[in-house]
Amino acid sequence: MEAASTAPVLRYGALDRAHLTKHLYQLAKRVGVDRVTMRALAAEAGTAPSSVYYHVRDKRELLDLLIESVLAQIEVPQKGDWETRLIALYTNARKVLVDVPGIATLLQEHPHTAAATEMDRAARAILGECGLRKRQFEAAHAALYIHLLGSVQLAQSDWAFGYGLRLILGGLRNVMAENS
Repeated sequence: MEAASTAPVLRYGALDRAHLTKHLYQLAKRVGVDRVTMRALAAEAGTAPSSVYYHVRDKRELLDLLIESVLAQIEVPQKGDWETRLIALYTNARKVLVDVPGIATLLQEHPHTAAATEMDRAARAILGECGLRKRQFEAAHAALYIHLLGSVQLAQSDWAFGYGLRLILGGLRNVMAENS
């Protein structure tokens, strides 16, 4: 599938990073991460590739910008106990990530963007409320992250994702009971 331009050609000076980011997100949702290129983004945004390079240095920066725009769509829950918020966070994340083909692989290859760090910090803060020991905490955090990305990459159903999440949380409750 070719990334066809649906955007009108921009007037001089109308292109900015926000415009590119919006079109980058739309392009990735439509064609997948593997088909995102500077040229495809330029066509999507209604501009020339040279104009894209003015705002985005290279493919690496383009992919980091894509990660930032995708992760910005994930709502971090503020209300409820740790378990309710953790379920909501990972469910929200999965809903956003599953809409962008190839994003799970990209997140594994580029895990240290600002938005990825913020999402990691939010997940760790919520999980930290359950009181696991450090080693258990790190293993639980990794299991949740791997489950999220694996579910997205394998295109698991909502049911399968939810079931796996409940299994992980059930295991956490058992460990917490043993620690008491």
